[in-house]
Amino acid sequence: MDTESVALLAIFLPHGVAGVFFGWRLMPKDARRELRSWFKDDGDGGTPRPVPVRPRTGGGGGEPPLPSAEPSTVRLREPGRLADATPAPARRPSHPPTPAPAPDRVNEPMRR
Repeated sequence: MDTESVALLAIFLPHGVAGVFFGWRLMPKDARRELRSWFKDDGDGGTPRPVPVRPRTGGGGGEPPLPSAEPSTVRLREPGRLADATPAPARRPSHPPTPAPAPDRVNEPMRR
C-alpha cells in the first residue's frame, strides 16, 4: 500500500468503527435485542426467546409522597401569564435626598 492509502485508512477506519459503535449505543434496547437474535441460533429453529421484563426502578410507583410535599402554587397548564400567579416582591424604600454640600469658601464680593 502506498502512503496515501495508509493515511486514508488511518483516518476512515477509526471513524467507521466509532460510527458503528455510537449507532449501536443510540439504538433502543429492543432493537438491539432483535438484531442480536438474527445472529444467534437457539437450536429451536430460529425463533427468538422471550425477553424477561424487569420491573422499573424509577419513581411514580405505589409509594405515597413525602409528608412535607404540597402542591405547587402555580399551574403551568392554565392560560395566563406566569408572573400574574405570584405577587411582586416589595420594593426597597426610597432614600431621602442628600443635602447639598456646604461651600468651602466664604462668598466674597466680585472684584472689578
